[in-house]
Amino acid sequence: MIAYIEGKVASKDTKQVVVDVNGIGYAVDVPPRTVGDLPPVGEPVTFYTHYYQNRDNEITLYGFTSKDALKIFELARTVKGVGPSLAQNIVTKLSPSQFQRAVHQGDETTLMRVPRVSKEIAQLIIIKLKKNIAKVKLDGEPDLGQSGTPNTEVIKILVNLGASEFEAERAVENAQKILGDSAQRDNLVKQALRYIRN
Repeated sequence: MIAYIEGKVASKDTKQVVVDVNGIGYAVDVPPRTVGDLPPVGEPVTFYTHYYQNRDNEITLYGFTSKDALKIFELARTVKGVGPSLAQNIVTKLSPSQFQRAVHQGDETTLMRVPRVSKEIAQLIIIKLKKNIAKVKLDGEPDLGQSGTPNTEVIKILVNLGASEFEAERAVENAQKILGDSAQRDNLVKQALRYIRN
């Protein structure tokens, strides 16, 4: 098994990065939300990885820049009906702490924000994982007593100003980390705008 890959970015697109490790290029599938945060080509990078081989013996190496994201990916994979592609959608759409909190609180709505997660799958995820989700140790040490859900009103404002939904959600998440979930809307908008295409 390949636990992690450490090398230099050889190339990257929206879903895959090639990592040069001593002259050997490893193709790593990454969540789209990760690509924008990666260093430029030629710079060092580390991915924590999950090795997957399907029934046709095709091999895919899924990579994550944090151990927390890898934990959530592998945890989601334990649920019947959640394959690697859907698990990666989860890691792309929700931060590790958001996923942990949603499962802990039985929040189907947050889980259903993930593309291809139906109400039925959201329920299965909660049923399968709720009992032990609080025991999963994340480096981010989330407070399971708070919602941590991005402010949807602020997201809509940013989208109306020209940001993509993905950019807006990430910007609001970052703004709420700085100002807190209870911050006033106008302050959140001003703070979030600093992260748009920054």
